Amino acid sequence: MSQTITAERTALVTGATGVIGSAIVRGLVADGIRTALIARNARHLERLEHSLDAPHLTLRLRADVAEPFDLLESRDAIRDRFGSDPDLLVVAAGILRTAPFRAAAPADWNAMIRTNLQGALHTVQTFTEGLVSAAASARPADLVLIGAAHARQRSQTYAVFSSLAAAIEQLSRHLRTELGPRGVRVHHLAPQFIESDSPSSRERAEPASSEPASSEPRVWDRRSPGPQRTAELVRFAISLPHRANLAEAVLRIGDG
Repeated sequence: MSQTITAERTALVTGATGVIGSAIVRGLVADGIRTALIARNARHLERLEHSLDAPHLTLRLRADVAEPFDLLESRDAIRDRFGSDPDLLVVAAGILRTAPFRAAAPADWNAMIRTNLQGALHTVQTFTEGLVSAAASARPADLVLIGAAHARQRSQTYAVFSSLAAAIEQLSRHLRTELGPRGVRVHHLAPQFIESDSPSSRERAEPASSEPASSEPRVWDRRSPGPQRTAELVRFAISLPHRANLAEAVLRIGDG
């Protein structure tokens, strides 16, 4: 696959230290793509960049996607380091906090709204002009929104998280209508964890896109094949011919 992806591309991955974000980062760097990494935890960012062992291709940026000024500073840093805005934007930042709706803490709702929805909106708006400019120059331009799809048996505890995931899905469709005619491909990828009846599978749940923050450890284990398969799908989507677009995909992933 690396032979079909333009090595001169510049990518930005938000939520870069999460289980999905880090898998995507590793795939992009393996393909020789210059990649900026955004996350809130500076120590985790440093560890990830060190593990990649490709300092000429990576730039770590500690930033909160819900803070517009952080994103503007990150955009300037990317321009300084790589000489251009990203032509590949992967929005993978998100948190997951689950509870029955009647018992949920509004503070948890606010945390998810701030990162999963407002953070996505701020990120896309900050970097859209760079994508449009790349497309206008006849270069590839891709926006990848990492969402979520959910197993029915857990829907009673996912009311707010699922509602925000649905908002991201709808956002991707509107952005595709707005940006598609200008040459920007918009992809919406939604991982879905399919549980079996085994005790080990019941201990896991569907992932937040990145940096889970919950009183319950309802996130993907890094040993799960889910993050890697999501990363592979991102690489496939951006390797498609210029006028081909993998608009929406749900990854149904079981235990194996």
